[in-house]
Amino acid sequence: MSENVKIAKIFNNSKWVIYLMALLIGSAIGIIIPLTSTHMSRNHVSELLIGVIASVYFLTVALGTIFINKKMRNRDLKKLIALGLIISSMCTIIFPLIFGGVLWFILMAIMGFGVSFHLVGTQTALHSFADDSNRGVISGVYTLFFAFGFAAGTIGGPKIYESNIYLSFIVGALCLLIAAVIVLSKIKVKLYISDKPKEDVTRKIALSLQGAFSYGFIENTIASMYPIFLLKYNFTLSQMGYALGMFVIGGIVGTIPITYIGDKIGREKGLIIGVLISLAGFFGIIQFHGLMYKLIFSFICGVGIGAIYPISMALGAQGLNKEEIISATSNFTFFYSFGCAAGPALSSVAMNKLGNNYLFSLSLILLLALLPHLFLKVNRAQVQDA
Repeated sequence: MSENVKIAKIFNNSKWVIYLMALLIGSAIGIIIPLTSTHMSRNHVSELLIGVIASVYFLTVALGTIFINKKMRNRDLKKLIALGLIISSMCTIIFPLIFGGVLWFILMAIMGFGVSFHLVGTQTALHSFADDSNRGVISGVYTLFFAFGFAAGTIGGPKIYESNIYLSFIVGALCLLIAAVIVLSKIKVKLYISDKPKEDVTRKIALSLQGAFSYGFIENTIASMYPIFLLKYNFTLSQMGYALGMFVIGGIVGTIPITYIGDKIGREKGLIIGVLISLAGFFGIIQFHGLMYKLIFSFICGVGIGAIYPISMALGAQGLNKEEIISATSNFTFFYSFGCAAGPALSSVAMNKLGNNYLFSLSLILLLALLPHLFLKVNRAQVQDA
């Protein structure tokens, strides 16, 4: 198969539209998640409350996936996705105009519920258009576009915020609105969740779900609480943006090579590579305190963690039929979102009770807990091949 044909298979069947939506929504989230935490911190909200408010966004993403799975089967999700993105954009615009933990809590909850429709619908479509031979790379390209957007948001958002607080939130809201227009105008196929498969797929994709929860936990801890971690070490807002940006750039650099390797040598082995690189990156962030060290190890950490999501997503659809893939995607999104919700809340407790350097202690435990499951899978596969 020629290189042109391989590239065409990655972008055909409206996949490019989904990639573009991932870019826009990644940009919006890259602005919204760090800046909401920063904005609350500057208004003298405690780290613990910031962690709880940041977590509710992803908790309602998880609840939204349950709602879709239970109530929206065999219905076209395009209008629902667009409505959710529009509501989320309105909440984003309102966020800097109000003050008070309760109101911010409510806004973040509504935003999360709206974004959940996008996650389930577009990832379901992406898996439906892919096949087992290139699912890892396609998941990697989807993650790559999201990461490009997230990088632009995390680097550009703080710069806009420093000059105009309200404009930074308006830019995030515009990205969500444009994504809503695209889903209605450019995706011609129906996006739906079919009837529940007769066989429960949860056991088949246990490793994928563990990876999804771990990635969500770690990613949102970094997005929501890493800025507070850096501000406590007296880094400026721009330096904070650079550190977050290096993490995301690391994800961009590492995602395609590691997912490609995973497709070739086995996705479990690819995931082991990602976990080991992530552990090395976290060790450096915790142990070394200069700005240059933070930037270097944030990049290394991003290389490893960035690959965990697409490889886990590909493992969640590996060897399943179409109906099972749709159910597996919903379960994957739920575990990812639940991890995102748990990350800032639990990590902020560790940071508050044990000290700044313990922010990533639970993230390290989750990464280490993945390794025995991965090595067991690899050994079983080798025995079967023998």
